[in-house]
Amino acid sequence: MQTTLDLGYWRSARLNGVLRYHWKALGRTVLAVLAILLGVQLVSLVLPLVFSFRYPYAGVYADLALTLVVALVSAMVVANQSTRFLLRFGTSRFSVWLGNLLALFAGMVVLLLGTLLLSMLTGAFTLALSQVRPDQYTFEQLFGAMDGPALFGASLRDALQTLPANLLYTLEWTSIFYLLACCMRRNRALTLTVLIGVPMLLMILTLIPAVRHAVDVVTSEDQGRMMALGAQWVLILSRVMRFIQREWPTLQLLGALGSLPLSYFCMRSTPQP
Repeated sequence: MQTTLDLGYWRSARLNGVLRYHWKALGRTVLAVLAILLGVQLVSLVLPLVFSFRYPYAGVYADLALTLVVALVSAMVVANQSTRFLLRFGTSRFSVWLGNLLALFAGMVVLLLGTLLLSMLTGAFTLALSQVRPDQYTFEQLFGAMDGPALFGASLRDALQTLPANLLYTLEWTSIFYLLACCMRRNRALTLTVLIGVPMLLMILTLIPAVRHAVDVVTSEDQGRMMALGAQWVLILSRVMRFIQREWPTLQLLGALGSLPLSYFCMRSTPQP
């Protein structure tokens, strides 16, 4: 009995087992995506030798877009099949929720770093091939007039400078996607209604009066009113863009932080198999 009490929360909550399960399940997904990317890159490098066309290389980058797509798909899988499987063995819902998030965070970070590493290797290989076949392997000049090594170095520095921000975006959107996946599992119809219907309703309620006013101005054929309306729309759009550019990172961070407890409250209602 004393031995059982001394196991500690980590073992008694079965977090080790939850993370081991995700290490195998989610790890295979991340490795499969990286293997596909590697295969595509190798085929792209070989094709110029077969069909005699140029292979342009734009520089080193971390593929944030691909990482977010995989994060969305993985969150859907983790919130459904993985959660039901883990709860089957009597694991506490808090342990499953915490293990799901930790696994998703780790998997998406590894995927983002993996895309950066593959891009670096592809760039180095392209740089070597460009010395042998300069007519077929070229570097696109995105940073001004530079040769291959200078462009590779400049893009690598830029990728490393933006890497912390990309990692933060990955963690934030993974949290939001997991909340969305938990809501979809609990009530798909209501979630889609809120996710699609509410923005459309707000847009319609905002645009209909504006469109009617614009139609009235155009039909009046008053040049002064039309110019004033155009200037008003430009001012409104510029204010919206400035607000998004200035406040969106904070709103995204707050949304991600709010998604963490909300995803637990939504996930804990998952029925035990």
